[in-house]
Amino acid sequence: MTLSPEVERDWVRRAAGGELAAQEMLFNEHKGMVFAVGLSICGNAADADEVVQESFLRAFRSLADWRGDARFSTWIYSIAVRTALNWKTRFVKRPPPPPRDEAETPPPELEREEAVAALMAAIEELPLQQRLALTLKHLRRLSLEEVAELQGIAVGTVKSNLHHAVAKLRDLLEARALL
Repeated sequence: MTLSPEVERDWVRRAAGGELAAQEMLFNEHKGMVFAVGLSICGNAADADEVVQESFLRAFRSLADWRGDARFSTWIYSIAVRTALNWKTRFVKRPPPPPRDEAETPPPELEREEAVAALMAAIEELPLQQRLALTLKHLRRLSLEEVAELQGIAVGTVKSNLHHAVAKLRDLLEARALL
């Protein structure tokens, strides 16, 4: 988050007036965070890309209604969460994994892919607030303060969500014999 609230408000005002450069700047500034939210909720990059597009379409269509009570980043975050939850409900389907022959020894790159898939599946099992805090902090590398501001919660709550997320991930992965 590099924009000050005053600069961000100016860009929003200009974007609401139809200035494409201002809309592009807001998109470029916040697309990574919106993608992280989409990935955290939907679980795959293709759907997260769709969430980014849909979230910004919704935001730019409603920009004239934005009151400016909160930062634009907080507003687009809330739009992204709702959009991702709606998208997941409507479109995200998980195919069942193919059966594996236990006698086969998978190559190392397949083992790594399976471990990453197991980690992503475990992350998806986390409660939403824990999953979002974990994704924003560790995948987007936002500070605790930035995560708290985006989620509209206290820094201590973010720390608690992260602590519980890591503990639950550890338990889930140990149960799957991956740790």
